[in-house]
Amino acid sequence: MNNFMMTNVPAFIEKEMQKITETIKPQLKKSSRYSLIALPLLAISITNLFFSLISGGWNLDNMVILGIYALMAAVGIALFKESRHVKKEMYKIGMEHMIERINQSEHVNDYSKEQYINNIKAQPKFGIQTFFNFLTEENNRKERMSE
Repeated sequence: MNNFMMTNVPAFIEKEMQKITETIKPQLKKSSRYSLIALPLLAISITNLFFSLISGGWNLDNMVILGIYALMAAVGIALFKESRHVKKEMYKIGMEHMIERINQSEHVNDYSKEQYINNIKAQPKFGIQTFFNFLTEENNRKERMSE
């Protein structure tokens, strides 16, 4: 996880976030690689297509060059779409890990577990906050049991 985001969090939350990060690391690398290749391909090809069409027009000599730029743009778009697909997959893997972790908890009762899982599924954008709330409750119950 980003160190900037994880500055003032308790150790038990940081530990769980590291587990999630390790789980999605391969997809993160793949997504970054696709984006790193796709964006320059798109920028170069679209810019060159635009200027080639404006300056040279549609003559036979430019058709091969225009075809190459169009192919570069198509590859760039395909890689960008694949990057977005991999990001969705990363998000799904992270959510599944959170739900699995909640189900494995021995310190929180079943009713609370179901509430947390339902909240994560109902409001995915706030899923990480719900997971943090769960981890805090679980940690509090552990501390009370050890006293």
